[in-house]
Amino acid sequence: MTNIVSRVSYTVKNWWVFLIIGILMIVGSIWMFKTPIESFAGLSAFFSILILLSGMLSIFYVLGNKSDLDNWGLYLGGGILDVVVGLILLNYPEITMLLFSLFIGFWLLFRGISTISAAFKYKKDGEEGWGWILLFGILITIFAFMSIINPLIGAAYLVFTLAFSFLLLGFVYIYLSFILKNVKSRLVETREEIEERLEL
Repeated sequence: MTNIVSRVSYTVKNWWVFLIIGILMIVGSIWMFKTPIESFAGLSAFFSILILLSGMLSIFYVLGNKSDLDNWGLYLGGGILDVVVGLILLNYPEITMLLFSLFIGFWLLFRGISTISAAFKYKKDGEEGWGWILLFGILITIFAFMSIINPLIGAAYLVFTLAFSFLLLGFVYIYLSFILKNVKSRLVETREEIEERLEL
């Protein structure tokens, strides 16, 4: 029994990965809100690096915990998608606003759906606050559809839409990191109780 608890504890040992991703997302969104014109000028390179880092960290987390993660393939696919999109945008900075908006739109759509899926998983696990995750996922999905359906939107509108989407994603990642941290704490307490009972 102790071994089982220890193995599950390993699953959430990298909770800080989501915290880092969330902080990066929020910092990036604040920067875009404060400097929309400059943001749009360097939007492609900025998002390329940000999405690439997000994907690499996600892949790192999944590969380290795939044996204990439900639907780990979905999360791995999301990380790989982030890396691919980041590399494409990084290598082709001349992508037009139309293509860039579509790229980001489909990326946000995948992230929105993944967030909604995660919300229902946490609801099933009895975690509090799953409703907020669901709400953020729905909002992200809505913004994604807005970018896909109307890719010829103005530069300022595109910047603010993406900035707000990244802000929501940042909060989602940070919230998930604290959920994982709390789960780890509870598992550690459970393991200690089991060990104490076994010693009696």
